[in-house]
Amino acid sequence: MNSQQPKGDVSHSLGVACRPTLVFVVAFALNVTPHEIVHAITSYLLGFNSTVFQMWVNPDAAEAARWQTVLIAGSGPFFSLTVGAVSWLIYKRSFTERPAGLGFLMMSIVGIYSFLGPLAGTAFGGDFHVVFTFLNVAVAFGYLTSAIGFLLLPIFMYYSGGELFRWVPSEFGRAKAIVCATVAPWVVGTAILLLVYWPLPRFLIGSTVVGSVFWAFAVLGAALRFSSRRPAEILASFTRTDLILMIAVLTMVRLLATGVRLVH
Repeated sequence: MNSQQPKGDVSHSLGVACRPTLVFVVAFALNVTPHEIVHAITSYLLGFNSTVFQMWVNPDAAEAARWQTVLIAGSGPFFSLTVGAVSWLIYKRSFTERPAGLGFLMMSIVGIYSFLGPLAGTAFGGDFHVVFTFLNVAVAFGYLTSAIGFLLLPIFMYYSGGELFRWVPSEFGRAKAIVCATVAPWVVGTAILLLVYWPLPRFLIGSTVVGSVFWAFAVLGAALRFSSRRPAEILASFTRTDLILMIAVLTMVRLLATGVRLVH
C-alpha cells in the first residue's frame, strides 16, 4: 500500500535536501570574497593602492619590497585557513547537533579548501607560487609542497563528505542522500556561484570549475558513510538566518563586481 506524504512534510524535506547547496553558496561567498579583500587591505596597509573585485584583486605593488609582496600574497590563504579552522572547532565543539552547524561545517570546508587549493598549486601558479617565487624557494621544494597539497586536499574532502552526509533526511535512499549532501553543492552550487559572480575573467571561470573536481572525494566519502545515521533533530529547512546571509553575500558580491578602489 502506498501512503501519500503530507504536503507540508514534502516541502520541508525538499527544503532540507536543498539547504546544503544554498549554505555552500553562502559559505563560499563569505570566505572567497573576504579572502580577496584581505589581500587588498594588506596591500593598502603596506602603503599600496589596490582594486578589489568579487573574486580577485589588483594591487599596485610593482615597487613593493620582496617581503611586502610575500605578505600581500600570503595573507589571503592564511585568512582562509584561519576561518576554516575556527569554524571547524566551533562546529565540532558546539554545533554538530544543532541546525546552525551546517553553516559552520560549510565555512570550515570552504576555508580549508581555499588554503589547500593554493597549496596544491604552489608549483604552477597562485598565491603560494608568488610567495615561493619572491622567497627564492627551490623549484623542487615548490613541487614537493604541491604534492603535499594534492595529498591533503582529497583526504580532507573525503572526510568532509562523510560529515556532510549527516545533514540530509535519514529517510532518503543512498543515491538521493549522496546527491543532496555532496553532488548538488558541487555541481549546482558551482553553477550558481558562476552566475552570482558574473562577469568573471575566463581564467577564473576555468579555475573555479577545475578546482571543484576535488568535491568528487566528498561524494566518495558520503557514499561510504551511507550506513551512518543522520539524527533528525539537527535537520532544518531554510532558516531566516540562511536567507539573511544570502541577501548579504549577494549584496557584497555585486558591489564588488565593478571593483572597489582602495586609495591612500
